[in-house]
Amino acid sequence: MRIAFVAILISLLDLAAPARAADCSGPAPVAAVTTLPAPLDTWGTVGCTPYGYVIANHPGWIWSEPGGYLPVYIPAQMVAKDPRPLGNTAYFTAIIVTKSAGADYAAAYAAYAKGFAPDAKKPDGYRLEATSVLGTKLTLFFFDYGDHAWGIWCGMGKFACNPDTRFMLLGPRKAGGGG
Repeated sequence: MRIAFVAILISLLDLAAPARAADCSGPAPVAAVTTLPAPLDTWGTVGCTPYGYVIANHPGWIWSEPGGYLPVYIPAQMVAKDPRPLGNTAYFTAIIVTKSAGADYAAAYAAYAKGFAPDAKKPDGYRLEATSVLGTKLTLFFFDYGDHAWGIWCGMGKFACNPDTRFMLLGPRKAGGGG
């Protein structure tokens, strides 16, 4: 009888495990990076979703695909489709932002600017490298125009920026401004 009760209890706990895994109500894991370095902290924030932690727009900012107006976020789960409800168990172990220059900047900027009119002055560029607890790494570049920015995905592992992955980062309106 006691063995049957323990077996039923273990089965019930197993059934409840997926619901607990997708829970963000507890504290972040100790190894989780939950803040962003500058200047990304101006545009973005890290938050927990039922599918794991994501880097997404800072309140007052909009991250969107051009033309489609779909929200953009950078997931720690790093899957192209069918994310699993992992909650607190999918998080970033490293988020590194460095100022970009040289060949790295030139390659990322060329992919970003493809099909756009040339800028009179090139924006400051920043390379984001994020590592997930799941062992996946990704690279993005951001181009800072002051009141707005652009981002572009540049691969997971092998470096290759794709113009189709560009996204806009639109800032809040300034008092007295028209934009």
